[in-house]
Amino acid sequence: MRLFTQYELPAALVYVQEGNQALHLFYWFADPKAPKPFRSGGQFGHLLDQDEQRLVATARSLGVRVIKVAKTKNRPLWQHIDLVGRPLQRAISLCAQDEEL
Repeated sequence: MRLFTQYELPAALVYVQEGNQALHLFYWFADPKAPKPFRSGGQFGHLLDQDEQRLVATARSLGVRVIKVAKTKNRPLWQHIDLVGRPLQRAISLCAQDEEL
């Protein structure tokens, strides 16, 4: 898994298209209508992967409790799982470990 910042989404999508898994970080405003973990706003992540089984397995290993794969028909590279809190921090740590190798 490789880390991409908020403004590196195009590069993250290229990376995913090459068969890899990407973590795209972004900041979002507070939304009282969002699911509880996402209401406060702040830093979030998209775990992007075209391989749905690998995507779900990674989310589980990060500790995501409710796994919902977001898909868009017009943008198949956008298949992702939203991350916040501890699972997001674990994913960021994983990316840092992968960079050290």
